[in-house]
Amino acid sequence: MIFSNLRNVPTRIRTHKASEIIAQEKALNGHCPVTLKDEERIEKGQNLIVVSFKDTRFIFETQEKAAKFYFNPSRYCNVQLPVKMPATKDPVSLFSLQKQEDSITFMEQALG
Repeated sequence: MIFSNLRNVPTRIRTHKASEIIAQEKALNGHCPVTLKDEERIEKGQNLIVVSFKDTRFIFETQEKAAKFYFNPSRYCNVQLPVKMPATKDPVSLFSLQKQEDSITFMEQALG
């Protein structure tokens, strides 16, 4: 009799469960392993596209990339982020910077 080891089988985590684990630790800091391996670029995954493999949670950019991982997880599970990461694409709101107490606007600096 052969017993399968469920730890070595990727498991898709449903959306309602994925939303519960958003704050938990994810592999590659939430970057998509398929994008990193196949396209050699770094892209954040969507927090609701999660696959668990060998007690590690991977986040994916698209459903198609999650499916690619699901059918060949050993190809993607050992990829690593580069030592030097590119700058983040998260926009900085200038309005939120002006709300800080020690911020000075351009006009205040010119007059002062």
